[in-house]
Amino acid sequence: MTTGTQDAKTALDAIEEDIDLARADADVLLPKLATLLLSLQGDSPLRPRVHRLLGAVHNRLKLDSDALRELGEAKALAESAKRLDYRELAKIGRETAAVYAGQGEVKRAADTLVTALAFAALEGDRREVAKIVAALGRIARDARRFDSVARLYGSLVSHGASALPPREFQRVRIDLCQALNRLGANDEALQHVAGLQAELPESEKRLRFLTRLEEARAYGGRGRFDVAEQVLHEAQKLLPAKDSAFERSVFIQAVAEFQEAKGGPPAVKSLEHLIESYAKQRLVVQEAVARRALANALFRLEQDDRAREALAQGLRSALRYDLVEVADEMRAELLKSAGAERLEDLTETIDLIGGGAIGRRFIRLDRLGTEGAGAELLAIDLADGRHVALKTIDLSGLSEDQRQAVMNAVKTEYAEAGPLNDPRVARVLDLRLAPDGPLYVVQRYVPGPRLRDLYGTGTRPERLLELLAGVTDALAVLHGKGIVHRDLKPETVVVVCDARGLEWPVLIDLGIALAARHNGKPKHFGTQPYVAPEQVAGRAVDERADIYALGQMVAEIWGGKIPPRFGLGKLRQGNAPAPMPRAIRELVRGMLQQNPEDRTSDLAGIAQVLRSQSQQA
Repeated sequence: MTTGTQDAKTALDAIEEDIDLARADADVLLPKLATLLLSLQGDSPLRPRVHRLLGAVHNRLKLDSDALRELGEAKALAESAKRLDYRELAKIGRETAAVYAGQGEVKRAADTLVTALAFAALEGDRREVAKIVAALGRIARDARRFDSVARLYGSLVSHGASALPPREFQRVRIDLCQALNRLGANDEALQHVAGLQAELPESEKRLRFLTRLEEARAYGGRGRFDVAEQVLHEAQKLLPAKDSAFERSVFIQAVAEFQEAKGGPPAVKSLEHLIESYAKQRLVVQEAVARRALANALFRLEQDDRAREALAQGLRSALRYDLVEVADEMRAELLKSAGAERLEDLTETIDLIGGGAIGRRFIRLDRLGTEGAGAELLAIDLADGRHVALKTIDLSGLSEDQRQAVMNAVKTEYAEAGPLNDPRVARVLDLRLAPDGPLYVVQRYVPGPRLRDLYGTGTRPERLLELLAGVTDALAVLHGKGIVHRDLKPETVVVVCDARGLEWPVLIDLGIALAARHNGKPKHFGTQPYVAPEQVAGRAVDERADIYALGQMVAEIWGGKIPPRFGLGKLRQGNAPAPMPRAIRELVRGMLQQNPEDRTSDLAGIAQVLRSQSQQA
């Protein structure tokens, strides 16, 4: 080895030690490594190592793409060498797995570590084997597989102490304490805590802080809440003067766990604060675990609906980041909490939109209403954790031919409605037909009051006109896709309001009237007085039927007081504002023509008149 090469190797040894012991800032090491790389010849055997350390430094700077690029270069150079350096390949694999784990690609990280472990074992590198086992343990810890953590770290503590840097070994012991506490082995955890407290220097405040938290958990697990609370106060004194997000989160979690074990509303507040903190840091697994703890606390307080909402949010978060195991756990918690009596299983139903046979399961939460077309339920979809409106339409009175006709009628239109993703229309998510049973329509759930509620509270006409102009806009979206609502009325319009106070209408129960039949009669279902004459007569309907319904809703603001020949009657009780503005009167007359050929059909013009009159009012 030449003098230059020996000097480079010495420099790399020092840099690697700085990285292992976290002794130097990453941005200080970066220019040193870049300078070393420039000094090496193209075929130098040290080049893979330099690229690996560059990858490690970039990873500590949270520059994932740069880190993977450097580690990929290191791997390519190491594999192309005349003699494979298994030790270097093992280290490259361990650093690469660290990047994957940071990105949330847990399975990919674990697979990479297993390969790296094989390389380290082939080389007989006991120190690297210990580091890889420690990394596997961290993945198991983050996935909350505490039995695996206890086995891996228990082995390291017993046999691998000398192979790890002192600080990393101490952190392994703290994680072992955590695993033992989670498994209920609190006495064993306290034994390790005592050893750590005797060995950790005063300067290691962070590790002493984490040790104190595990001590508090161990006493809490033994039911010694007085001692646990005292230890938590001692841990709080070790929080750094410059509060960091990490210390703050783990401390709040420990306090929340302590309060949850004692029970009561304080645990709920602490857990909600913890969830907010984890969400900001994008710590998905921790957030999901905290939501499950929140659900448990809420169940103890008999706030079951809030508890299920916490579990549903945790399920959505886990699925968004592809955490399959965590998602399965959340589903299991939801099913356990709801019980079989709240489960709606559509496994045996026919999918009318996609034609597949994939089962769907729902947890029923509440009844939203029961009308002529059937019952409507608020439910949690276990496929994705979303709240949905589950509408059932009774087809029991239909013959097989009539049922087939219903299926043929709805398939085309719902296939169009399914992909529709507009905030003014509750999206149709699925359509299922149970053999010899009801039709299920699964729609996006839209919380908020129905337009009917506003009609009944003396809401000023200008507000109602603006909302109905929004309904007109939503109809334009539907009609542009060739979709007819067929049961438009104040009950099928939800008024949504955002944090800024802006409100807009959302159409729900899209196309349900198309599928509903009365007593097996082949006529389309609708609601008086909004149903168009041609729909009542059982004739084919188009977009003009929705315009008729909208005209009735406009007239209803004034109690339906337009010329008697239209026969509207008193649609709204109470003191209706009067008189109806002339422009509105003429508009309603055009919208309520008995013959659809004579009916006003210009939605843009209708919206313009409604908004103009709203502004004038």
